[in-house]
Amino acid sequence: MRTWGRRSKRVYDTLDPLLQVLVTRLRDEVADISLTSGHRDFMEQNSLFEAGASTLRWPDSKHNKNPSKAVDLQPHPYPVYEPKLWGALGYLAGRAMAIAEEEGFQIRWGGDWNGDGDLTDQKFDDLFHLEIVDEEANTNMDTGSL
Repeated sequence: MRTWGRRSKRVYDTLDPLLQVLVTRLRDEVADISLTSGHRDFMEQNSLFEAGASTLRWPDSKHNKNPSKAVDLQPHPYPVYEPKLWGALGYLAGRAMAIAEEEGFQIRWGGDWNGDGDLTDQKFDDLFHLEIVDEEANTNMDTGSL
């Protein structure tokens, strides 16, 4: 049986209950994963923005909600060969979307921000990122990358 490591458990504890269900099912039913980021405070979010690793400043990221409406995750063990990593992240995202639908909510993947199935039209790729789609964002999914 797969379990959370220390870092993953710390991240898990910051997540919205819907994301907790999602990542637990993903880990138990699909593949072993590590959780790398949940809730981010002011300093962490703005530091990632300045480094170009996020397109949003505090408090505009779903990572800034408490509990966090976003999670970053990766396969465990981490594939060294980049095409294997990309494939694993796409596979995890697809299964995560199916699990979320089964659980009665929607998520967005950072590899297809607008959810149109075209993986080439992003201005910013974040293949490690999953977030809950709220009702108002649900009607604006065709607005492009966030």
